[in-house]
Amino acid sequence: MSQSPEMRAGQQVAMRKGIMAAISLGVLSIIEYIIWFSFEKPVLILLPFVLLKGWIILDSFMHVKVVLGRGDH
Repeated sequence: MSQSPEMRAGQQVAMRKGIMAAISLGVLSIIEYIIWFSFEKPVLILLPFVLLKGWIILDSFMHVKVVLGRGDH
């Protein structure tokens, strides 16, 4: 059974979004690692990174925008 072009395009967009989210999470993790070992008390400096990573996970993998009614899925 073949898929329609719209379905394939939607899958490609979802795959691209997932890959970009994974890359972003990896980059943020590397930055967090560097900050952790560069500062004596890095907790407040790391907080924005933790929040950003949480949002990326909620948006990309848990589709929180769709649940809140602000996105298309």
